[in-house]
Amino acid sequence: MPTLRRRLLCLAVITLACAGCAAAPPPPVAADAPPPTAADSRPTAHPPTSPVVAPVWHVGDRWTYEWTAGKETGTKTVTVVDLREVNGVRYYVVKVGDAEHYYTPALHWAAAVREGTVEARMVPPQPWFMWPLTEDAHWTHRGRFEQREGVASYDDRFSVAGAEWVDVPAGRYQAIKVVRETDRNDGDQYWFASEVRWYARWLGRRGDAQFEERLREYRSAAIPR
Repeated sequence: MPTLRRRLLCLAVITLACAGCAAAPPPPVAADAPPPTAADSRPTAHPPTSPVVAPVWHVGDRWTYEWTAGKETGTKTVTVVDLREVNGVRYYVVKVGDAEHYYTPALHWAAAVREGTVEARMVPPQPWFMWPLTEDAHWTHRGRFEQREGVASYDDRFSVAGAEWVDVPAGRYQAIKVVRETDRNDGDQYWFASEVRWYARWLGRRGDAQFEERLREYRSAAIPR
């Protein structure tokens, strides 16, 4: 696998945050989603009328994303394979490639496990979302990222930028945009869509490298196969 592709996929698989070295916060990753056409009857996305609460995942839920990183492209499939309790804490176990990723019920990323061995983990788990998602919400996370190569400290800032329409291969969704800023040369923008119970689009930067993921297909475990 080419070095760039391996690096970015590893970053995307392990966590939205874990990469980069100390540097000033990066400039915006990319422009926002294209504006709706004149023929579109839904030109403006409005904040939801009820609180956006944490979705409930089920074994068998599956998301497939198209990704781009420089000139490289590919797909990534994410599947919920188990609901597991570890040391009294319940987790969703999500399969990506040959790794299993552990998320709390609040969708906070906790660890990546490969062949029964913890490959990486964040202590405490990384809070990509803070429920309910509301307009102008802000939160922070200070944690310790542990992997085979060593340990790094993280001090990240998250904020809800607002409600937006997001256009991806799977369709058009009203989403809540979340921004992650750091004191390193990396950052993220991602769009949570209640209709698919996770992000529909993700833009990220790791140092000088940028990548993007767009939802191509969403399959709920409730949909007969």
